[in-house]
Amino acid sequence: MSTFGRAIALAAAFLAAAGAAAEVVDRIAATLDDVAIPESEVRKAMAVSAIAPEPGEDEAAHRRRVLDALIDQRLQYREALRFGPAVPDAAELDAAMKKLRERLQSEGRDPAAEFAAAGMTLEDVRASLARQLVVQNYLQERFRPIAIADQGRAREEYDTRYTGERKAAGAPVEQFESVVEEMRRRSQQRVFNEEAERWMREIRQKARIAIYTIALPIGEGRTPIPLPTPPRPLSAAPVSAAPSTRIPQ
Repeated sequence: MSTFGRAIALAAAFLAAAGAAAEVVDRIAATLDDVAIPESEVRKAMAVSAIAPEPGEDEAAHRRRVLDALIDQRLQYREALRFGPAVPDAAELDAAMKKLRERLQSEGRDPAAEFAAAGMTLEDVRASLARQLVVQNYLQERFRPIAIADQGRAREEYDTRYTGERKAAGAPVEQFESVVEEMRRRSQQRVFNEEAERWMREIRQKARIAIYTIALPIGEGRTPIPLPTPPRPLSAAPVSAAPSTRIPQ
């Protein structure tokens, strides 16, 4: 999974961020610009994250992928806050919670039990999903105009990817005119992802990131600092769903 994909796939993992600050933590998994990411936050993220272990992947490798995604997510959220993002409304949050619950249930997990195991209230879940929506909306505003798919990009998608994929699968290759709208959507999503990946690499290069092979004791001067709480929507309707990475059509 790509760097950008990991960060977005971690829609549920930021459930951990809101609760971590209230706990006593004794280890640092990483630092981002001298701000600690506690091991407890990583462990919580592993419990509720959409980033599942890959076949044959051990716990250490899975943990590292989740930690990388947490770092990317903090960077994205910090960047989004610089531009005064719009407050996610109650309908967005309701949809996000619904999607999160459905995903957990599809994996055979009980949402309420998972939240409780992570030490989170519904308000904590609401705040974490609000942060996710802030990032998602910021990315859409920033990169969707760049990703406009014209006829040339659609044709390139058809010639360089679609045709080969269909032949490799032993499926018939439809005429371009029959799939032109699908090619536009695919091309738009591809350009969006590529631009977001490039931006993610740039902000990571500018950040001071230290990842510890063995989590360090916090000690003096290493107290974890929580992410800022996102502004609350005007309505206090119950939380909602994990945001999508797809470009709205």
